[in-house]
Amino acid sequence: MLADNVRTNVKEIRDTVFSISGRKILLVIGIVLIAVLIFHAGVVVGSHRHFRGGEEQRFGFRPAPGMIVMHMPRGFIEGGHGTVGTVEQTATSSLTVRMRDGSTATILLKQGTVIRDLDGDASSSVIMAGQSIIVLGVPNDDGTISADLIRVVPSGLQPQR
Repeated sequence: MLADNVRTNVKEIRDTVFSISGRKILLVIGIVLIAVLIFHAGVVVGSHRHFRGGEEQRFGFRPAPGMIVMHMPRGFIEGGHGTVGTVEQTATSSLTVRMRDGSTATILLKQGTVIRDLDGDASSSVIMAGQSIIVLGVPNDDGTISADLIRVVPSGLQPQR
């Protein structure tokens, strides 16, 4: 009796699998399974991707354990430095900025310095005392920063602390 039940069940399964609707169901299950495996492989590869070279480290989706890393979007100054603060004084080729910690920094404007405000590219004439700015640039030996990019923060908005 048990053997007859097993044979009947096997025959029903075989008929279902080899029917047209059974083949379609198996095809859909196979495609979904392959898609899930490809997605998982991408996550595994991306989360373990680390590039190390000299002092510079580049990471895939996550930093190495125990490291806190913040990268600027592509196109920003590689290895750049800068400051955030309020303009105290303006001159033809420099700015004095009061930083968040209360100290001041001298920002040098060079010919290639890009200045942007809310409307896009701007000139140094839009920078006035009392405005908040974000500066990206390269530190000099004398403590000044040669600005590569200055973003003028619209009044009413303050850079996050």
